[in-house]
Amino acid sequence: MAIREDTKTGYEFVTQDDPPDTDGNDKEDKAPAKPTKLAAKPTKLAAKPTKLAAKPIKDPKALTQETDPVLGTLVGGRYRIARLLGKGNMSRVYVAEQTSMQRNVAVKLLQPELVVDETAEGRFRQEVDAVSRLHSPHTIRFYDAGQTPDGVPYIVMELLAGQTLRERLDDAIVLPPFEVVSIANQIACSLHEAHEAGVLHRDLKPENVHFCHVPTPLQPFLKLLDFGLAKLLDERGPDDPTLTGKRQTVGTPAYMAPEMIVEERPVDHRSDIYALGLMCFEMLTGSRPFQEENSMKMALAHVRSPIPSAKERNPNLPDGIDEFFAAAMAKNPEYRPQHALDLAQLLSNCFCQPLAGSP
Repeated sequence: MAIREDTKTGYEFVTQDDPPDTDGNDKEDKAPAKPTKLAAKPTKLAAKPTKLAAKPIKDPKALTQETDPVLGTLVGGRYRIARLLGKGNMSRVYVAEQTSMQRNVAVKLLQPELVVDETAEGRFRQEVDAVSRLHSPHTIRFYDAGQTPDGVPYIVMELLAGQTLRERLDDAIVLPPFEVVSIANQIACSLHEAHEAGVLHRDLKPENVHFCHVPTPLQPFLKLLDFGLAKLLDERGPDDPTLTGKRQTVGTPAYMAPEMIVEERPVDHRSDIYALGLMCFEMLTGSRPFQEENSMKMALAHVRSPIPSAKERNPNLPDGIDEFFAAAMAKNPEYRPQHALDLAQLLSNCFCQPLAGSP
């Protein structure tokens, strides 16, 4: 799905195949409840305890050797597959034991039927190339990558305990401002390094931000996950228009910048900054800025609908917060903060809260 700009008729919708889900979640993104105007009484800001226990797998049958022949096998000669952690259209993620070090890791395998799909295989390879450039403590770490004897690509990464930002929002609805500032700063630290290295994430959303159980003064401690749709700005990728003949629209409609939707507009690191602004809006108000019923209407809202007032949805927010979101989610990338850390600093200024040092 994309929108083509036409000076005479306005916007023309162009239908494309939905991009593959690469975050290990085969369910459609959960839409928050309709916007709720919060009363001007004090908001309960106490953060709920983070859930650290791993969730049980919803489909116990997927654990049997008969339904999943990968279970119990040795990948790469040293990663013993133990159980399924999550799956999507493009890949499956397993918990595995690294036998050489007796530690648990996460192993991501491309779906076998996609091995012959050049675009899917190219994106999988590009994810490895992207993350190999990054070293921020707020970015998921990759340990290894390769192919099985059957030619199935795999990635070995750190196994994280904790919960996603989406799960945190499901628990708390509205997050305390001090927590939102910390979350935005840590995501911005990851994005800043990625953008400096020429990596555009392209799928920034609460499902891809993970709260970690890490003994550090910086709490909560976060990591940015899933670079499966990442683009290397200095290289031609599997969905490069010079290779495919057209630009493919990838990402999650609720968090896509206007230039990712309109075909004729160039896309760069400022699309990630727009998505971070959207996430800050959701964390502070308990709802996404745009509440459309389908992906097409959601995309069109990003392109031409005015940004709603966060202050109206949550009267406890400070004066100036709407000016912050007007900049963070500007339709024109030139009017947004030009760097992720700039956005984090502007948000901090709204609450007169200095940014804590990030490791």
